[in-house]
Amino acid sequence: MITIFARVPEPGKTKTRLIPRLGPAGAARLAAAMTADVVETVRATGLPFRLALAGDTSHPWVRMLDCEWEPQAEGDLGRKLAHALREGGVAIGTDAPTLPPALLHEAHGSSADVVIAPAFDGGYVLIGVTDPADIFELVPWSAPDTFARQHQRALDLERSVRVLPFWYDVDEPADLDFLARHLRTLPDRTAPRTRGFLAGL
Repeated sequence: MITIFARVPEPGKTKTRLIPRLGPAGAARLAAAMTADVVETVRATGLPFRLALAGDTSHPWVRMLDCEWEPQAEGDLGRKLAHALREGGVAIGTDAPTLPPALLHEAHGSSADVVIAPAFDGGYVLIGVTDPADIFELVPWSAPDTFARQHQRALDLERSVRVLPFWYDVDEPADLDFLARHLRTLPDRTAPRTRGFLAGL
């Protein structure tokens, strides 16, 4: 199972680090576009998936989702991940709209206890586990060494680990600029909604 972590795209509550560039409404529209693109990327793989949602789940946007979803658990990201992956599986976010489907297939098919794709900012864009017990404890979130600490945590618990290629996510204005440049090198079918949003800026 692929679990996509997403936030309901409410202005002022999503992609907040991009609000100075895009404004609250623009940041929310970008979040909605990236979420839609990630969902379609995962759907196209044929792998089973669901969304784990944060925010106001009574929002009309949620009713437009044509897929299974559940609310995220309370607590920090570690608790949210442990709950979402309680039966094992792979978790991704919606901040990497160009994430290659091949990485999803590789993660889903891995026999390792833990599979992880690091991000260039020091975090990670994907993690899969066979058993989430204790794996997310003692890991700092949104830190320059999140991936390194998560990797070491898995080793400390004597879990087998497979590290996938690096990828990138979009959190800061510089990331948005990189995304725009990267999309120009990719087929038009890649992240079409995100591409359309950027074209309108």
